[in-house]
Amino acid sequence: MRKIDQALKIVHNLGLLLLVLVPACAPPLAPSFGRPHIDAVLGPARMLWDARIIDYGRKVYEGPIDVNPTLDRIRAGAQLDHVNDGAYFRNFEGLLPKHKDPEYFREFVHVMKGMPIPGPQRVVIGKRGEVYYSCDHYASFTQVH
Repeated sequence: MRKIDQALKIVHNLGLLLLVLVPACAPPLAPSFGRPHIDAVLGPARMLWDARIIDYGRKVYEGPIDVNPTLDRIRAGAQLDHVNDGAYFRNFEGLLPKHKDPEYFREFVHVMKGMPIPGPQRVVIGKRGEVYYSCDHYASFTQVH
């Protein structure tokens, strides 16, 4: 954790309001990609130990899935070159909780070594920090946070 992050966390935990002037040589903050959704995800997502990835009706993988690298990528502002990475997810399937706000959910491509990109895996994040994983092009979802 960067020293400035540690200092801001301490200030936040004490409930103080502090104006911090960051020197020009400080590293830039991550772009707004995935925000405000990713900012609501506090702590790590849980591992899925027995996931099955289904691509166009065919099982292409069975085993553990960790969406935390995707969450870290989003926090870092690293967008993949794919139209769905960071797009608003409209929940047309109706499998996630319903919300009136059409921008409540955002979807992100979940990349895994040895799997095609974009492949069938998606991570969907709600504005309140809910994280869902789909292993089969939105046919099903598992809440992991």
